[in-house]
Amino acid sequence: MIRKHVSLWVWWIPIVWAISVPWVGFSPRPQWSRVHMVPFADPADRPRDIVANVALFVPFGYSYARRGPFWKAILIAAVVSVTAESTQLFSTDRFPSATDVTAGVIGAALGAIGARVVANRQS
Repeated sequence: MIRKHVSLWVWWIPIVWAISVPWVGFSPRPQWSRVHMVPFADPADRPRDIVANVALFVPFGYSYARRGPFWKAILIAAVVSVTAESTQLFSTDRFPSATDVTAGVIGAALGAIGARVVANRQS
C-alpha cells in the first residue's frame, strides 16, 4: 500500500539541514577551533538563538511521536542536529555548538510530550 500522506517530520529533516549548511564562508578544512563543546557555556549563546533552535525542533518531535516511540524522536533529533552542526565545521562564519544540539533535543522532547498529551486527551 502506498502512503498518500507523508508525515511532517520527513520534510522537516532536509529543511533543518538546509538551514544549517554554511552557504557562505566555506572552508575546505574543518574549523575545529570554532566548536563549542559545552552546552550553554559560550558567552556568544544568545537566548533568542536557543529559543529558535528549540522551536525549530518542536514540530519534528510532535509529528514523529504521533506515530513512533518517544525515545526514537529524541534520538533522530539528536542525529539530525549533530549532522547539521557538523556541516558548520567547514564554515568560517558559523560556530558548531553543543548548545544548538541540546536545544534541538529539548525542542524534540517538548514536541513529543505535546503529542502524547494530545493523544491522551483524545482517548
